Amino acid sequence: MTGREIQAAICAALSHSFDPGQVISEWNIRKGATDTFQDAVSYAPRLDIAVGPFNLSFQDRRRDAERIQAFEHPLIDRLKQIISRQNHGGIYFNLNPRCLVAIEVEHRTSSKHILGGMTNASMLGFLGVVVGSSRHVAKVRRIHEYACRLKQVEKAHDDMFGNVACFEETEFLNFLGAGRRRTNGSRRSKSSLE
Repeated sequence: MTGREIQAAICAALSHSFDPGQVISEWNIRKGATDTFQDAVSYAPRLDIAVGPFNLSFQDRRRDAERIQAFEHPLIDRLKQIISRQNHGGIYFNLNPRCLVAIEVEHRTSSKHILGGMTNASMLGFLGVVVGSSRHVAKVRRIHEYACRLKQVEKAHDDMFGNVACFEETEFLNFLGAGRRRTNGSRRSKSSLE
């Protein structure tokens, strides 16, 4: 699959588990922002996929962040477990995220681009996901493991990428499908209805 095909497949799978309006492909963090990111002069990355709820205002940031943190969904619970396992038993929650889950698809790219994608996923999402193609997932995982080792020897903060999980594309699609089967296709989310 191409990067765009992977991205579309992930969006489709997520739309079975979440309100489709909360799953956005090519999400520009400036869109709908009423905080400093509404300024077109500042850098504003575009996430490959963002899952809401979203946190876009300065005035409501605490309420929106609390709503994201309190969001309940079986797939999110499973993702937290995987993040903890991949981070050697630790997990960091981004307490002022832009969205619930920030997903970056790294299909054909350099180590620097993977690191940038991992940074965006971590800084913008309550939880972050980096999806690598079968050809590049080993590089994605090595970079993530490098960050874990930096933390172990106290050369980096404990929160660096501590909210990120790395997946191979098929593995992530299977993860999303398993989550859908466990909820029997239902869209369980009190928070998305508020």
